[in-house]
Amino acid sequence: MTKFLVDRMLGQTAKWLRLLGIDAEYAPKGEDEKLLEIAEEEDRIIITRDKELGREENVMLVEKEPPESIIKYVLQEREVEIKPLSRCSKCNGEVEKIEKKEVEFKVPEKVYELNDEFWHCSRCDQYYWKGSHWEKIMKKIDEIITD
Repeated sequence: MTKFLVDRMLGQTAKWLRLLGIDAEYAPKGEDEKLLEIAEEEDRIIITRDKELGREENVMLVEKEPPESIIKYVLQEREVEIKPLSRCSKCNGEVEKIEKKEVEFKVPEKVYELNDEFWHCSRCDQYYWKGSHWEKIMKKIDEIITD
């Protein structure tokens, strides 16, 4: 499975790759050598707009475009497994479905009352549910993967 290390200037790209269920770590601040070292150690492909870094092996150089265009390019160029909403959009951890009773007192009371399905990221302790933004996210994911 292809994993990515997304350059600091492409935060929205990292977020949307994660929402698609693609392993996309957000690169720490640092020199190009450090990013190349992390990518090598973790078997990741770097996604960047940095032309100098883009000359290196296992680096995808992308243009300054909207995240959707960058993601479509990545999907065309690399074999990736798409599993929408299986990764945390904040930390890239894996998200798993949990029982409703496990989130009581951990999410807002109204959210608990109005929802029956919940997911949790054990890496950063983030909780997810089908809130008002759910349909927008799913629509955008569908647009990205059906093009």
